[in-house]
Amino acid sequence: MEHAVYLNGIKRALKAREATYADLARHLKMTESGVKKMLNAKDISFRRVLQICEVLEVLPGQLFSLSEKTAIPVLRLTDVQQDALLKDRELLAVYWRFTIEKMKIEEISKDQSVSATEFKKVLQRLVALGLINHRRGRYFAKHQGKFRWSDDSRLAKTLNQEWSQTTLKRALQQKPEGAGIHRLVATKLSHAAYNSLLNKMSEVLDEAIHISEREELTIAKRDLHDFTALVAIVKGGVFESNGDTAKGL
Repeated sequence: MEHAVYLNGIKRALKAREATYADLARHLKMTESGVKKMLNAKDISFRRVLQICEVLEVLPGQLFSLSEKTAIPVLRLTDVQQDALLKDRELLAVYWRFTIEKMKIEEISKDQSVSATEFKKVLQRLVALGLINHRRGRYFAKHQGKFRWSDDSRLAKTLNQEWSQTTLKRALQQKPEGAGIHRLVATKLSHAAYNSLLNKMSEVLDEAIHISEREELTIAKRDLHDFTALVAIVKGGVFESNGDTAKGL
């Protein structure tokens, strides 16, 4: 069963990336017929799985996410890594696009408003910080698959605040016929119902992440669209005396 999951996941990932057996054969230094035979067999060595995953830039565990849900791991960056990303937003943008958005180095280079020399320095700094890997002339995301930064980290707290404000602003500017959603609800709930709501909303966001991980492995990149979600739930009414709304009245 384990090998069947790997083989099925590899085939779907190849299709999504529009890679051919010939492309894979070239990277693995095999014949195209040899690759076809390998991927249509009932068994495959884990060494081969690792080699194919490196070519496709996925983790073996990600292939299992196509058939079952796995917990979203928490990534804890060092203080040095967090400081570097917060102080240099060009560094953060390249790291984010390469690690989170899975963009190719060539695509990021065109997107960033820096020279080729400066861009190479950014990549070298990310490697030195241990945020991305560089082997045999190629760059690899060190943290692959879906993950979330530790909620208590300075990086997560700072970016959550900044990007939440941006996301809310965009949602408020959406036209009525737009695809975005902005809705405010103020009501009363028991302590148990309130906690249940928090858990359910968290599950909805986790489900979105799981769906995204599956689709990024099985659907061509051009058919995927950026998606940003913001959920804010707090105790208290909007007109309470210690609330921000009341202070502004």
